[in-house]
Amino acid sequence: MLELLWIHDPEEARSELIRPTRLWERWTHRNDGACPFGICLRPVIGSGDTIAFSSWAYRPPYLPKTMSIEVGKNSDVLTEPWLFQTPFGQRPDRYPVEESQPLDHGIGLREITRVELVSPAANSLSPELQAVVNTKQIKLRGGAEYCLELGFDGEVQGKQVDFRPQLPLVMNW
Repeated sequence: MLELLWIHDPEEARSELIRPTRLWERWTHRNDGACPFGICLRPVIGSGDTIAFSSWAYRPPYLPKTMSIEVGKNSDVLTEPWLFQTPFGQRPDRYPVEESQPLDHGIGLREITRVELVSPAANSLSPELQAVVNTKQIKLRGGAEYCLELGFDGEVQGKQVDFRPQLPLVMNW
């Protein structure tokens, strides 16, 4: 799933509750060296409560008090993506019908099969980001500017859309 975030309430983003996420700093410095991406993992079926990286519990106001999002302890490393895991998350196609979102896309995309982060800071990784790379769910390579490359369905159609420079995103299918 690809989710685009936008700061719509600066006061909320700078609030005591949200400040430890460093989302405000990532937002305000996104064109000045901060990584503009976040990577969210969800548990693999049967893995229990295993978190891929060392983390701290973030309890945003929209979640029940008993639930949290696990945020990577590297959240203050602004040159790396914001890492988090939703222990309660699951594949979108596994949600009950009444909770599901539309999964049929106009151009027939079904599944993300490649996530590759291009980063000017790829040569020096925190233990948390290295742990995510070690899961082999994302690839990381060096480059002059941040960019996220997504591959869908094994990229067998040989098609691509490059959203740069407006959005640092390339999609291949």
